[in-house]
Amino acid sequence: MIEEELNEQQRKAVEYDGKHLLVVAGAGTGKTRTIIARAKHLLQQGVPANRILILSFTRKSAREIVERIKSEIGGITVEGLRGQTFHSWCMDVIMNNPKVFMHHEYTLLDEEDRESCVKLLCGKGLRDKEKHVVKPASILEVYSFAINACCSLSDAMRMKLYDNASREDPATLKSIELNKPVYEDIIKRYMAYKTVHKYMDYDDILNVVSKGLKKNAEARRFVSSRYDHILVDEMQDTNPLQYELLSSFYERCHLFCVGDDAQSIYAFRGADFKTMHNFTSVVPQSEMMKLTLNYRSTQEILDLSNWVLAKSPLHYDKELTAARGKGKKPVVVTCENEWDEANDVTEKIRRSIVDKGAKYEDNMVLSRSLYGLRTVESQCISKKIPYIIFGGVGLMQSKHVRDVVSPMRIVANYKDELAWMRYLLLWRGIGEVSASRIINNVIEEETLDKCLDKLAGNGLQEEITLTLRNISNMQFSPSQAIAKTLETMEDRLKELYKDEWKWRKQDFEVLQEVALGTAGIQEFVSEYVLDPKLETTVKQGENGPEDACILTTIHSAKGLEANICYLLKASPASFPTPRSIESGPDAVEEERRCLYVALTRAKDELHIYRNVHSIHVDPQSEDPTESLYFFNEMPDELVEKEATRTARLNPEMDYQGPVVGFDVTDDFDFG
Repeated sequence: MIEEELNEQQRKAVEYDGKHLLVVAGAGTGKTRTIIARAKHLLQQGVPANRILILSFTRKSAREIVERIKSEIGGITVEGLRGQTFHSWCMDVIMNNPKVFMHHEYTLLDEEDRESCVKLLCGKGLRDKEKHVVKPASILEVYSFAINACCSLSDAMRMKLYDNASREDPATLKSIELNKPVYEDIIKRYMAYKTVHKYMDYDDILNVVSKGLKKNAEARRFVSSRYDHILVDEMQDTNPLQYELLSSFYERCHLFCVGDDAQSIYAFRGADFKTMHNFTSVVPQSEMMKLTLNYRSTQEILDLSNWVLAKSPLHYDKELTAARGKGKKPVVVTCENEWDEANDVTEKIRRSIVDKGAKYEDNMVLSRSLYGLRTVESQCISKKIPYIIFGGVGLMQSKHVRDVVSPMRIVANYKDELAWMRYLLLWRGIGEVSASRIINNVIEEETLDKCLDKLAGNGLQEEITLTLRNISNMQFSPSQAIAKTLETMEDRLKELYKDEWKWRKQDFEVLQEVALGTAGIQEFVSEYVLDPKLETTVKQGENGPEDACILTTIHSAKGLEANICYLLKASPASFPTPRSIESGPDAVEEERRCLYVALTRAKDELHIYRNVHSIHVDPQSEDPTESLYFFNEMPDELVEKEATRTARLNPEMDYQGPVVGFDVTDDFDFG
């Protein structure tokens, strides 16, 4: 029975029989267990599986939730139960309702394609009214934030270009009003360009569905009638656009939303954790419950984590209690410099193996950025400690993968000019001018076959047309299409990548495996754009270690945990950063939540590192910013303190880059 596997708080949430429920689940309190139990409860109550939709923020987590439900339910059919991301769900809505959404024939642009479009529209050396260079990436950042945060262009510029400056700052307001026409012009032209060329980008997907359902009551009734229950994971990471989307389902469906406001760390993407605080006032007929019994960490680790939240002026009103009981206090280690810090971390990792019988994977090192992990990575290399790095650029964004996917994009939509350009430029003797001429010559044809016939008449080398012809009839066999593409393109790819080809080629086994889970080339191409980080796979590399310690950015650590955690550079001016202090209270509080996420990854041991040169804050200082440093007043009873580590490594030692170990970001050349 479900009741036997849940605590009282979880059971009450799972059996909720009202309209809409928000479950505020603290770190390690079993939110995934609760969502799974809720789905099982609904199925046992007779709700058909195809009337339940589970939404999460990665395909990996959505799929894992569904697989666990299927393996645990027993005796009840779960045919039709779906776990999706918001974006893949909305793509399904678009594709399955062509009379409502004209975008069903559009091609999805990935991040590089979007920037290429805007570069084309900006021309060279575009400047604003104050003579500053306008970067295409900045235009896209403003555009994306405006859509996801459902805010004005002026507000989006203030947030993204002016570091969230005050709305009352006259200099900022004057600058925004002066430069807004420049951004407005490019954004309008970008939107028009997408319409003309039948392109849709990542931000459009939710926007098209949300606005379409709001405007079309009949479509709203039809789409919402497909579901009785919608279960939403990681609710703290939803942005205003996703709330707007869900609002079309308030009347017809039951929402069961789970998240932790204290782990909302994606404001830069438009996520607004305050919507959780306002859930019951925004969502009609809704209630809120809390989960506070933590199954991951010992009480000493939670005491420090609770203290960090309690110091906030915001009311998180959440005190986590450890189901596991007591353990070791967190340890604060003060180091002379980052090299000494890295040496101490890696020595502790080695001792955990030798003295405690731990595995490498029991150790996790957390940093604000990938750059902050480099000295630890260097020491792992030196000491032959196997490691995996999480964070940064993903496999699907790497140049060689995008090269091989480009002919598949052409087969999916032969009018995709950007895919044509990438594909043609791979071949010898074709430059941008000749590629443009070829594209203009072939894409006006009525069918793909006619397009390829015309392409063959351009006097090009045989492999260019052959690659496309070979996969043109594999629309429903994407994995086979990848293999066939490699078969005809491999010689050329070897020439392009030379000595790197051996390790790059290994990635295509992963790619084919992913493609097996999609129904066709069109779906694969869409999923490839929707989930560019390919969170479905942790790649180890040739003869890579099965047991490896984890090096991760804090933003990539959500969902991860380890017995022993090492938090790097937890010093004044690191938590929060001076930039966040300048940006105001909201940015400072996001820094606090970022720190909270890092602390709550630890199960048994937590080592917090500080730089001796950063500890200069005077408690009696009148500087108001100094009171914001999170660890200034850390109570002695909450932590143990180790003696200061003095420098034993040469800070000037050259970093030679990865030699052993494996970095899942493939830190080489990404096109």
